[in-house]
Amino acid sequence: MKFFIETFGCQMNVNDSEKVSGLLQAEGHEAVGEAREADFVFINTCAVREKASEKLFHALGRLKHLKRDRPRLMIGAGGCVTQLQGASSILSRAPYVDVIAGARSVARLPELLRQARDTARPAVDLDRRADSFDVPAATVAHTSAVRAYVTVMEGCNHVCSFCVVPRTRGTETCRAPGEVVAEVESLVARGYKEVMLLGQTVNAYAHGTVDFAELLWRVDAVDGLARLRFTTSHPEHVGERLADAFRDLPKVCPYLHLPVQSGSDGVLASMRRGYTRAEYLDKVALLRDRVPHLALTSDVIVGYPGETEEDFQATVDLVEAVAFDGLFVFTYSPRPGTTALRLGDGVPETEKSRRLQVLNHAQQRRQAARNALRVGKREMVLVDAVTGPGRLSGRTPDFRIAHLDGPASWIGRLLAVEVTGSGSNSLSGRVLPNNSLTAVSSLPIF
Repeated sequence: MKFFIETFGCQMNVNDSEKVSGLLQAEGHEAVGEAREADFVFINTCAVREKASEKLFHALGRLKHLKRDRPRLMIGAGGCVTQLQGASSILSRAPYVDVIAGARSVARLPELLRQARDTARPAVDLDRRADSFDVPAATVAHTSAVRAYVTVMEGCNHVCSFCVVPRTRGTETCRAPGEVVAEVESLVARGYKEVMLLGQTVNAYAHGTVDFAELLWRVDAVDGLARLRFTTSHPEHVGERLADAFRDLPKVCPYLHLPVQSGSDGVLASMRRGYTRAEYLDKVALLRDRVPHLALTSDVIVGYPGETEEDFQATVDLVEAVAFDGLFVFTYSPRPGTTALRLGDGVPETEKSRRLQVLNHAQQRRQAARNALRVGKREMVLVDAVTGPGRLSGRTPDFRIAHLDGPASWIGRLLAVEVTGSGSNSLSGRVLPNNSLTAVSSLPIF
């Protein structure tokens, strides 16, 4: 049969969809590019933001019309939204759904599909204790030929008041370090240049005596790997060993996404983030002491229940003090089952939007100014996409997008580039002659 997968959400959701695609292809099914061409359509979603739930039900609503015309079409829903909503809620709004899989049940997707076809009844698995590491590494159908995601842990042991992850992904479960290294080795053997390690709080990784810094050392030692990244990290687990790894490991890219969520101690306490404003700034100082050119990005929530104008200004001040290289700003949305739900939603939507715009506008100006300083400098760019006829894009070590002219045959190559232009969100450049492609560090990063 032919199948189509649509994914809404984070890198974890993307990697889950890659696993589902690989499992289905391993059974002889064929991936297609549009839902209307498919015999099975699977919608995989995140539940961190309220709009993710809306996206799922809107997508299912569109599929309803397809199924009316093609009754044998099979429809599946998976990911964090299904875990959060539950089967009865989904089926009450979309009774034509055939398969419902939880965030940790992707390995069972082909089995659930067969069950639904054989019984003509919905097949459901929402077990949060399922082993999501069961999918063989060689089976995963990675969507990029250059950068591969490798899940090293699932779940989260933090109790942030606004977050649904513990309810959707369960508590922390970590893969054995040998399994992680073996998967990275297999990816490198297949031609992948870059690996991104994934986990809800990836730097909380601990397996026996192996902590996250030690895992980075082991993966960094894999012959042939050019670049190593990871996401998402929690400030509580940033310490000397992780900072040293950024400084000492040549393949670990100088980029870290470190969500702060708020610059107000009162809001951070209500959020149950486990650190203060001063402690977060101390973590930033530690990291930049080790790697002065480390690029930092972050998440911020505005309009959290009880957030005053003074609280918001504290966030503005922190963002300016840290000078993030990128910022993802979200307006607070109440999520089912979270402790913050009991606090109400007292900040008006218009005020949430204003605060979001204040931060975004200031951040865009900051990024434009910082990127402009790179014009005339040199970068090593890993080319990862064709964006148009004769146009390519790639990433610098600190994860900035760079646009280039060149042939599609350059995909997967590390190219020395002179930056010739910039904007708030990307760079543009020209490939230098006599390019040295032997090492990421063959040219300095300015």
